[in-house]
Amino acid sequence: MEPCKMKIAMTQTLIEKAKAKSKPYEIRDVRLIGLLVRVQPTGKKTYYCEYRRGARIKIGQFQAFSVKEARNRAKEILADYYQGGDPALILRQKRTASTYLDFLEKHYFPWMMANYTSGEKSKKAMLASCSKFMNMPLTKIVPYTVEKWRTGKIQNGNTSTTANRHFAVLRASLTKAVEWGFLPEHPLRNMKLLKTDKNLIVRYFSDDEEKRIRAELEKREAHIRAKRKSANEWRRIRRYPLYHDLEDYVFADYLKPMVLLSMNTGMRQGEVFKLKWSNVHFDLNQVTIEGSNAKSGKTRHIPLNKEALSIMHDWRKQCPSRAKHVFTNEYGQQFDNIRKSWKSLLIAAQINDFRWHDLRHHFASKLAMKGANLNTIRELLGHSTYDMTLRYAHLSAGHKAEAVELLC
Repeated sequence: MEPCKMKIAMTQTLIEKAKAKSKPYEIRDVRLIGLLVRVQPTGKKTYYCEYRRGARIKIGQFQAFSVKEARNRAKEILADYYQGGDPALILRQKRTASTYLDFLEKHYFPWMMANYTSGEKSKKAMLASCSKFMNMPLTKIVPYTVEKWRTGKIQNGNTSTTANRHFAVLRASLTKAVEWGFLPEHPLRNMKLLKTDKNLIVRYFSDDEEKRIRAELEKREAHIRAKRKSANEWRRIRRYPLYHDLEDYVFADYLKPMVLLSMNTGMRQGEVFKLKWSNVHFDLNQVTIEGSNAKSGKTRHIPLNKEALSIMHDWRKQCPSRAKHVFTNEYGQQFDNIRKSWKSLLIAAQINDFRWHDLRHHFASKLAMKGANLNTIRELLGHSTYDMTLRYAHLSAGHKAEAVELLC
């Protein structure tokens, strides 16, 4: 028996509130003829696209797609049909011919490069972390296989947080595979993240380590100046053109201002590399992180404290007036890494297990220990939710002590 049909302008709320009946029924979209939702007596709701009478393609479960996403997918199916193609055949070809690597290289990576500021870095990380699945057909990536892969990461010494991060990357790519029609439904929709410690201790400089890193920055500056002075003396004797005298500058090179700015603003390394002078507002004592350069995609403003403001003023004076970016290499180009100089600095300061990203943790941790509230820290770091910021909560225990004192 043909199910009952209802024609209406589909909305997310309408589909959510659609109740199961004793028999299956369909809700058809009047905004896009061909898109429908079938509601089963069990309450299960599934999107379909009917591209001609009696011929339809399953888009996926209601829980996996918003109405907007389903409508966009239906438009693609209808476009294939109206252009003379067979949507069912096209779909079968997509699913059988595509390995995970094929899908990534032809579809996902181009999309990722266009939509994420760290696209190239994310691509390399993904090829490494998800290498097990590269030669698999998309349809063979199933929960059992993924669970074994994730468990293996834990057994190899990775933390639950790391395993979750790798899993999230894989899951996100498969979400797009479903959205773009390469998979009928999400194979990992019922897999959950591993439990993690939300208050995981973060790495930051101890007072002694901060003194040592600052001292080594000064020693490094003195060493670079001495080398420049020696080189110019050698060139003077031979009547060669002299290099700039570093004694005229506050900083010998980029590393000291870059490290201290990061410690005082909590900026990510990529944000520091991409920071432009047009984003440094001396009149407002703040820097602006453009949404296009931020991990969250949202613009934020960070006040400059006295040390950071002094650094920016002094660094501006010794940079070329036409420089676009705040920090550039010897060729005037934007940095893409400073691993060698950073590693050498840590070795000289005898500091172990400290990444550049930990400068960001240092900034947030020091704020928490000084009594800054977590919401302020969240805003300064650019976190969209409290989840990431909560890792600093144990450092601001003063408010807990004050709370329990209220009982006395």
